[in-house]
Amino acid sequence: MIKMFNQSTRLPHLSKTKGFLLASLIAGAMALPLFMPAQKTQAENDHSERGGNPDVLVGTWLVQVNLDPASLPPGSTLNFTRLDTYAAGGVLVASNNGPGAGGPPGQGNWVTTGRHQFAATELRLGFDAANTFTGISKIRSRLTVNQGGDEFNATVQTDIILPNGITLPFHPAGISHGTRVAIEPLN
Repeated sequence: MIKMFNQSTRLPHLSKTKGFLLASLIAGAMALPLFMPAQKTQAENDHSERGGNPDVLVGTWLVQVNLDPASLPPGSTLNFTRLDTYAAGGVLVASNNGPGAGGPPGQGNWVTTGRHQFAATELRLGFDAANTFTGISKIRSRLTVNQGGDEFNATVQTDIILPNGITLPFHPAGISHGTRVAIEPLN
């Protein structure tokens, strides 16, 4: 029993090799955060770098639409404004002050087709003044977002489908220009 009390209380002696390995592990653990890319959060404003963001379309856009008069019946609305929201995961919600204004918003999907290139398809239900269903407008778009990620240009084409499934022979088409709704600070 006395032998137990006479044992040394010194730390065990490390060999040079074990000491070197231990020092290397500690140094590596301390250096690791310096070499790992840090995540950063930026406000979606003029100073963010959307050029490297694969979801550059995500956000809300104020869009000016200009339809080609040759693609419409006489007396149709040629120019109007839309408010489009492209959500992560490919969801699109849109409203406008032109054709179908005041009705339910258009809903659809979007996908990335290339660098800063996107395709979208939106469906918009149509109703007359008596709230009778008049058909569906299918709006297809091809969008190109600028390098700064704050503007896009698009070509659009619309198919108008009657309640009986017949697609009308004219297809309103044109161009649009969108500007990202910027986050602004309070005054």
